[in-house]
Amino acid sequence: MGLIERVASDGPSEPGRPQRPRAAGSPAPEFDLDFDALAALGAYTPDGFGRSHVLELRAIKRALLKRIGLLHAGGRRGARDGGRRRNVVVVTSTRPGEGKTFTAVNLALSLALEEGASVLLIDGDALKPKVRSYFNIPEGPGFVDRLMDPSLSVSSLAWRARQAPLAVLGEGSKTGPAAELFSSQEARAFFARASTAAPNRLIIVDAPPMLATTEAYALARHADEALFVVQADATPQPAVAVALDELLDVNPNVSLVLNRCLVPGGGAHYGSYGEYYARARAGGAPEKE
Repeated sequence: MGLIERVASDGPSEPGRPQRPRAAGSPAPEFDLDFDALAALGAYTPDGFGRSHVLELRAIKRALLKRIGLLHAGGRRGARDGGRRRNVVVVTSTRPGEGKTFTAVNLALSLALEEGASVLLIDGDALKPKVRSYFNIPEGPGFVDRLMDPSLSVSSLAWRARQAPLAVLGEGSKTGPAAELFSSQEARAFFARASTAAPNRLIIVDAPPMLATTEAYALARHADEALFVVQADATPQPAVAVALDELLDVNPNVSLVLNRCLVPGGGAHYGSYGEYYARARAGGAPEKE
């Protein structure tokens, strides 16, 4: 699986219109998806069908849906022992800056906007959170707070998009290394409950890089599938091998995403479809194959 990224970093550099902050303890508000700002960052938007990286993202998404069982048995998702659904996906990388957050955000947007799937996007990178910045959501209680206080509900903490079945759960209160918290029984219980509370929902967790902190290993233990992002022609192969071996030790269901891959002219699998989609959306008939 591969994904060509059009931006230079994991997080956006120019935030769009900020969302309104909310008072502590109040119900989580809805927020607007700023498609112009997302498009400027190279992120998935409803009118982005002709771009090659969006088409490649679609291939990644469909392969993932097949692996978790959504495309099997008439669309019914497979289940683990004890009734837990196979719907928790963690996204990580070898080191910072490889595009894991970009991949997690785009996957969530594509699933929610194109497939109409209910998605809960969680920022599990407590030390360097970036998910909120894509949606201009302010700081507030989130994932860490929920694990520390089980009486809090996800519905009261997650921000809900108005235009799509997408909810964003930020990292929450500032904390030190959270590996112990992410490895706790409460974290295990959280993912078990989140998995079964909404069986038709996909849970995507943006985890820290594997070689930066042990928090990534802790989160990967709770996931049903892991997407491992590798930056093409940049990440040292020995580092990838070490990180991948460690990830496979805690979760054998790993798919690789080759990011920022420059494909020579004529070599892109989806490049020829750009004109096809452009013609179709313009109302003209595409050329025959």
